[in-house]
Amino acid sequence: MRTSRRIPALFALAILIAFAALLSLSDTTAAQTIIDYDTDDDGYIEVSNHGQLDSIRLDLNGDGAVASTDSSAYGNDFPNRDNNAATRMGCPSGTCVGYELTANIDLTSYSNWVPIGTDGSRYSGDFKGNGFTVDNLTVNRNTLIGVGLFGVTTATADFESVGITNANVTGNQYAGALVGASRGTVKACWSTGSVTATSTIGVVGGLVGWSPNANAITTSYSRASATGRVHVGGLLGAAQGSATVTNSYATGLVTRTSPSGSTDIGGLMGSGGTSAGTDSYYDTQTTGCVTGGTAGCTTSAGGTGVTGQTTSALQTPVGYTGIYANWDVNLDGVTGNDDPWDFGTTSDYPTLKYGKLTDYDADNDGYIDIANLAQLDAIRHDLNGNGDSTNNAYIAAFPNRITFTTKRMGCPGTCTGYELTASLDFDTNGDGSVTVTGDTYWNSGSGWNPIATYTSNFKGNGHTINNLYINRTSGRVGLFGQTSSARIETLGVTNANVRGGDNTGILIGYMTRGAVVACYTTGKVRGGDQTGGLVGYNGFYGGDTNTTYSTAYVRGGRYVGGLVGFNTRSSITNSYSTGRVDGSNDVGGFLGNSFAQSA
Repeated sequence: MRTSRRIPALFALAILIAFAALLSLSDTTAAQTIIDYDTDDDGYIEVSNHGQLDSIRLDLNGDGAVASTDSSAYGNDFPNRDNNAATRMGCPSGTCVGYELTANIDLTSYSNWVPIGTDGSRYSGDFKGNGFTVDNLTVNRNTLIGVGLFGVTTATADFESVGITNANVTGNQYAGALVGASRGTVKACWSTGSVTATSTIGVVGGLVGWSPNANAITTSYSRASATGRVHVGGLLGAAQGSATVTNSYATGLVTRTSPSGSTDIGGLMGSGGTSAGTDSYYDTQTTGCVTGGTAGCTTSAGGTGVTGQTTSALQTPVGYTGIYANWDVNLDGVTGNDDPWDFGTTSDYPTLKYGKLTDYDADNDGYIDIANLAQLDAIRHDLNGNGDSTNNAYIAAFPNRITFTTKRMGCPGTCTGYELTASLDFDTNGDGSVTVTGDTYWNSGSGWNPIATYTSNFKGNGHTINNLYINRTSGRVGLFGQTSSARIETLGVTNANVRGGDNTGILIGYMTRGAVVACYTTGKVRGGDQTGGLVGYNGFYGGDTNTTYSTAYVRGGRYVGGLVGFNTRSSITNSYSTGRVDGSNDVGGFLGNSFAQSA
């Protein structure tokens, strides 16, 4: 009897233990699925689709914390978000300051967008476009005050590097493609399409409707048309107080629908009060400025810093000269100007390049593109080839790179290495040799610093690296000093002049595992033991070489070969060498010594 009573008890205990384990597993699984919505840790929550953009209205201060009544709706667009105060949304210290685009957003599915922020509940966070666009914005809210992608914002709401394209915006009062009523700052933003205000006291601009007080618009443009009864401007409808517009322009048709007696209409700014413009322009041939908009514009608010220019005058400069002489400015606060404009040709208006993220994997093959020596040099700061480096030299070599985890450097998923998109030459001053201080990477006579312990892949794509110069006494010397499990392919290193210690080769000094495929070298190399025209030391647990050759002159100590100095546990196939080889012991025209060879 005692036993029969204990069986159910033990069974119940087992169930409780199993249930507890299940709960623990569930908790662990849930914890593992938490998504970081600030993968670059800049304090901006990342927006990659229209649903997430729409959900910003549930978090008007941009801190990622939403009211309990909005939690479910917000969670649908930001699933598995971290709602812990210390680490909310993945922002550093849990303090998010706004939102940023990580992709272009198409709002075609929204037949009548509801602007984010109203006069009673204003948007107060920051918003960065990162050079991406919000396309096909349609708004028809002619009873609403404050209409655009964003309706009404506070003085703390700053907008940067976002384009509103193909806009079709209609509102009652304060209408703009980007913001209806902006009290913050607008930097490096642009718009195309059309904007209309229907009120008898309507304020409408191609980019921003109304800008009061200390608001500033800088380095921006609008090609959108603006239509209204009063206060109509190609870029900005009306400004008040100390608001400013600098280094900006407008080309869109500006139309007044009220009687012609009103004067609050202009090619760039409709009305400005005491606000001022600086180095800003409007196209006198395209902006209209009369009832019906049938003639060129001859006026604009903003004072003497706003002037009308012909289409040719706006398109002719192709650099920071003439009317654009003051347009190369510092926008990010870091030392030095930011070269924010792309002037195109004499048939183009300037466009913005500031803030645009650069795709460094243009062909989406998972290899980061290298187009110059600085980028080649920078890969030493990312030896596994995934593009995740915070080194300052790397950042300088790959400016405006994409740092988001899901598309870092532009790679689809994870980057797996680097590839040349052009041939490179270390004779940077073009004098025919790399023997003077004027050449980049001369390094006081030491030449190129070999890339050590590279563990990723590298594709030459048939390009060459010419005039490689190295003059060092250390071991493991070559373009790559050492590689491990790396695959180097389709690369030529030509007219090389390489000198090092033990384990020296023109392409690789010391190679373990990995492979060298369809590569070749020319020039000369001098080293110590284990010196080769292509690779100095090849192998140890496999370092296969296939379809390669070297015509380089090779000189070394022991184990010196025309192609490989010392080869062990590795195969060499479909390869040859033709250069002269000199050494003290174990010297070969092809291999100095080998424990395993297949030729």
